[in-house]
Amino acid sequence: MPDSPVYRPHDEAPAIGTFRTALPSAAWAGLETRAFEYVSRGDFVQGRIYLPETLRAGPSPLLLLVHGTAESAESESLGFAADWVHRGMAVATIDLPLHGRRASPKLSERLFQGIGDLTRGNGIDADTHALVEEFTRQSTSDLIRGLDVLCALPEIDAERVGIVGLGVGATVSAYLIAHDTRPRACVFAGGIGRFEDAELDPATRLAARTTTDICPILVLAIASDPAVPPGAAHAFFEDAPEPKDFAEISGKAGMSSGIPKAASQQAADFLDKHLMSAPTSPPRVS
Repeated sequence: MPDSPVYRPHDEAPAIGTFRTALPSAAWAGLETRAFEYVSRGDFVQGRIYLPETLRAGPSPLLLLVHGTAESAESESLGFAADWVHRGMAVATIDLPLHGRRASPKLSERLFQGIGDLTRGNGIDADTHALVEEFTRQSTSDLIRGLDVLCALPEIDAERVGIVGLGVGATVSAYLIAHDTRPRACVFAGGIGRFEDAELDPATRLAARTTTDICPILVLAIASDPAVPPGAAHAFFEDAPEPKDFAEISGKAGMSSGIPKAASQQAADFLDKHLMSAPTSPPRVS
């Protein structure tokens, strides 16, 4: 995978994860839950994976669910994805840099404001730009190395990998599929937009891919999104490479649901189409 403005991996050993059984929160009740940790660019990255009962029938597809701004791998707002585990997908989450267990009293709020300004088309000062730039590089490496760890599990079918990003998680999900060919489906559920800064702009990064093996994407514009209006999501969609689909979703996303029910259903249908059948193409090399 070539370096880019949003991907500057360190020279480090292959990612190895440590796993332990964990108690699920109420939203994930009854599901086999494991907490895990690995190292990425010198940082410890924590996450959780929820496994479906269908594992006895063979390895399951993996869905990497990337949380929104100011949230975490354990946010209750991600609980809507428990239904996807019951449909047969393993769902994994990680804390993005400066979020969750990796939060910083000094830097996290500044990062949130800077990312919000960029997504809304506003400018940011040089120091905030440097912080956002480092966040993008760390996040991209974290997601790639997270897939390395999770795809090595015997319970996971490494040829059926998907990603769903919410808020800032949508932006870094675009960076992931710009540098890693393993995902076979990607859903951007709110929060995605164009950046005036071409080096950090998610659509520009996707267009700069050197491979023709492009991951199908679904852009869901959430009409009630208080941070990023649907027009910003549509601008991203217009410049993103094919194959792609777009839908504008009405309805309010509350902290208990993460995204509107209609958005969750559209995402589930898209993921079913691309992940719930055995792959017919040769294995991809990331």
